[in-house]
Parts: sequence; structure tokens; C-alpha cells
Amino acid sequence: MRIALLTMGSRGDVQPFVALGSGLRDRGHQVVLGAPEALRPLVQRADLEHRTTPGDPDGFFTMPEVVEALRREPSMRNLIKALPKAPEGYDQQVLDDIETAAEGVDLVVHSPLTVAAAFGTSRTPWLSACWWPDTQTTAFPAIESGQRAMGPLAPLYHHFTHVRAATEDWRWRGPEIDEYRTRRGLPPFGAESPLRRLGHDQPHLYPFSPSVLPKPADWPADCHVTGYWFWDEPGWEPPAGLEAFLADGAPPVALTLGSTWPVHRQEATLEYAITAARGVRRRLVVVGGPDGMLPDDVFRLDGADYSWLFPRTAAVIHHGGFGTTAEVLRAGVPHVVVPVFADHPFWAARLHRAGLAGPPVPMRRMNRRELVASVREAVADPAVAARARRLGEAVAAERGVDTACDAIEAWATAKGVAAATG
Repeated sequence: MRIALLTMGSRGDVQPFVALGSGLRDRGHQVVLGAPEALRPLVQRADLEHRTTPGDPDGFFTMPEVVEALRREPSMRNLIKALPKAPEGYDQQVLDDIETAAEGVDLVVHSPLTVAAAFGTSRTPWLSACWWPDTQTTAFPAIESGQRAMGPLAPLYHHFTHVRAATEDWRWRGPEIDEYRTRRGLPPFGAESPLRRLGHDQPHLYPFSPSVLPKPADWPADCHVTGYWFWDEPGWEPPAGLEAFLADGAPPVALTLGSTWPVHRQEATLEYAITAARGVRRRLVVVGGPDGMLPDDVFRLDGADYSWLFPRTAAVIHHGGFGTTAEVLRAGVPHVVVPVFADHPFWAARLHRAGLAGPPVPMRRMNRRELVASVREAVADPAVAARARRLGEAVAAERGVDTACDAIEAWATAKGVAAATG
């Protein structure tokens, strides 16, 4: 088959599809990976065909409106309201560009940021993947709903949060999708969101570990919790001095906030992290962050292969993004999560309840005392390290990419796609 994997966003949105695309290619399929132009080198390093989808992965979190909105009230709803008004027709052009990236293929796999384009045409069979759980369930609350423990009322509360989240999501996505369909001569959906059908009519892939979040009993059969999709970039070499720094004492604490660094008060965050690492008699490795002189017990990296770095640390301070969280889990080391928005608080709360992380320290109220306390719990408690190590072994043993490929191929065969295309 010729398969298109379509995504937008930052590296964390693209790298899972790099892993999936590599797995599909190794099974003999031709793979097209649609990603923003700035991430073309990443796609090409995996020896996959790149097609351009909209977006600037480096520009979103540097927008003043985004920074202000997330510091004030870190929610997707608040963020959408704060964004500058796009030019007339911009949203439709984005959907057209996504559709163009899928031309000439037999099957499309959409990410959460491109799936809207799937509803404008029925010419090519498609399925979807999502980096966070967005299927309705009574097992846990929807992301951005507050991760409170509700006791006996929990199933009702969880159901309510998912209904509310789906309603709010469709309120802002519905007009865009209905206009897109109308332009193609298709009837609008109106008040009924088709996004609620993901996993019912075609596979909906969840590339996280069932050891972290098992598939709920009330999810439809075609929701697949596959295990994480890992891709280890070939040829990465640690920069000069890093290995000597790591060898000179106990494993350090790592600090990485990925694409969300611009949203943080960077100098203060770095200062707090240095203090927290020193509080447990550790040094600090910081990936990204503000420029400037650093003390001798801090080593800065512009970028890193997390699969190489994280297993050599005592704990990782991170924002709770999907990709970084997966790498810390696989490394088998404790987490300290500084969630910003979207799914970050969900994963932060789940990791802490599982005894794999210190208490979450939300970005909006970041302070020295709470970060120091969270790092101390993560690093100084041997039970946290032991649980993280055991889970890391389970995550590393999973075959997430192969499981996803199996689901894609089985569905394609059932649809007659594989048989028709060879």
C-alpha cells in the first residue's frame, strides 16, 4: 500500500508518525509523511518521503498572545479565544493543504491536528491516531477537566466531563468542518459531532502504553492502545564534555521543557531547577532554555537524543508532553512534571497517582518551594525509582509500532485496500 501519515504541530506531534512510518516501510509499504516544512529534515533522516503540511512548529509558543493566554489560564478554550483572528478563509486553506498532502495514496492515517480534513472527502479510506485519550469513558475524566478523585460519584463525573469536552470541541471545530464539507457538496453535520465516532467506524489508534493507561472496558472495539511508538534517531553523538560530566558523580537531574520553553519564565524556572537539584545533592543537565553563563554543576545542551540521555539521569523535570513523557517512562526514571496545558495535566496527575513522579508543579504557579519538594520526592524516595524502573522495563518490551501496523493492515485488508493495491 501507499500510505500517508498526516500531522502538524511540533516535533512531539511528528516523531510518533516517523516511528510508525518507519515500521510500515519495513513491512514493504510506501509511506508519505505530511509534516510542517521546518521538520522536513527529521522526516528525511528517517528515509521517509516528506510532504508539507501547514504550521510553524517553532513559532506557536513564541506568539505573545499564546504566552499571555497560557500564563493567565492554561486551557485550550482560553488559548483559542486569545489567538489573533486569522485571515478570511485561512482555516479552509489549511484543510485544503492537508488534503493535498494525501493525494495519490491508498490509505490515510490522521493525527489529532489533521483529522478535520478527513471529513471533507470520502475518496480515500482513512483512520486516526491521537496522542491523548479522547474517547468517552467512565474510567477517567477528560483532559483539561480537572483530575480530581470523586469517590463513588467518579463514573458519573467522568462521563459528564467527556460529554462537556466533546460539546466544547465541536463548538469551535464544527463550523470549520461543515464549511469544508459544504464546499465539496457534502451535507453538514450540524449539531452532531462525527469526532465522537472515532474508533467506532474505523480504527482509532492510541500510541501509549497499556501499562500506563489500560484500555477502558467501555471503549469501542476499534480503539487500540498499542504501546508507544518509539524512533531512535540514528547517529546521535553526545557533545564534547557531556559524558565526562555524567561520569563525574551521581546521575544528575535533567530539565527539558521542549517547545513550551518560551511560555515559561525561563530564568526563574532554571534557577528553581538548579536549587532543586542541589537540594538532593545532584547536578543538572538542561536541554534548551535561556542563554547565559551557568555554574559548574550545570551542563547545557541545545538538543539531545532522549533515549540516550534520560537513562543516565536520576529524574527528569519536563512539561508532560506526550513524546517526552514516553521517553522518560521508557528510561525507567522518575518524573517531575511542570504541566502547561492540554493533555499535560492529565499525564502529570496519572504519573503522580501511580507513584512514578513527584507532585505536579503547574507552570502557571511555578515556584521554588514546590519544585524543590517535588524533585526531592522523585529523587530521594527509592520506592519511586523502583516503580519507575519496573514500568520502564514493561514499556520498553512493548511492540507499539508493530501492534499499530497490525491494526492498520488488518483494517485495510477488511476494506479491500490491501488486496486491491498489493
